[in-house]
Amino acid sequence: MVAVPEIVAQLRGRLRSLEKPRRGPGEKPLSTGWPPLDRLLPGGGLRRGSLVEWLAAEAGSGAALLAWQAAQQAAHEGGAIVVLDRRREVYPPALAAWGLDLERVIFVQPQNARDEGWAWDQALRCPGVAAVWGWVDQVDSRLFRRWQLSAEASGCVGLLVRPGAARTEPTWADVRWWIEPQRAAAGRRMRVELLRCRSAGGSGSVELVLDEWTGQLCHPAPKMGLSPI
Repeated sequence: MVAVPEIVAQLRGRLRSLEKPRRGPGEKPLSTGWPPLDRLLPGGGLRRGSLVEWLAAEAGSGAALLAWQAAQQAAHEGGAIVVLDRRREVYPPALAAWGLDLERVIFVQPQNARDEGWAWDQALRCPGVAAVWGWVDQVDSRLFRRWQLSAEASGCVGLLVRPGAARTEPTWADVRWWIEPQRAAAGRRMRVELLRCRSAGGSGSVELVLDEWTGQLCHPAPKMGLSPI
């Protein structure tokens, strides 16, 4: 069995090789990967060094899939993607089929809530990480604030996929999305609403259909078929 210090050393070495370039305060917004969502944001995208919540109204809403694309966008110009998978539900081959470069992904499977909170903080504060993705069922305000400060210090983007019940909880996220499934004859149809965009306003919603085979979004158009975005 490999010793824990050796594993940590290996991870540090890998992160250094993937380190992203430093950005200044005037950098352009980071795309979510979905143009209709970018258009709802006042700056046309997300801010590096911030937390983004993707609230799923119910299981299978598509929130995790939307967050995946944002993670890929964050890593386009360098840096690793850290996947925190305490549930052990992530299937890497499926991500690769959607175009995710697994060489840039570090999978972490915390054993308990305490380890998970620590892992989020360490990943968010690391300058070699472009994005951190994971499910977050519950988080207390003090730890949430710590994550926010860690992301702000490193320029990393934290993408938190959360249950709908979290909508009534206070948040330290810059941006908060609400994703609600809709009936569809084909694909996965969803309504995505911008609930919060800190210090910049912004609101609105859009309906989208996800092709689960290709990972591409389409505009719903029942009479004309689906038109790609």
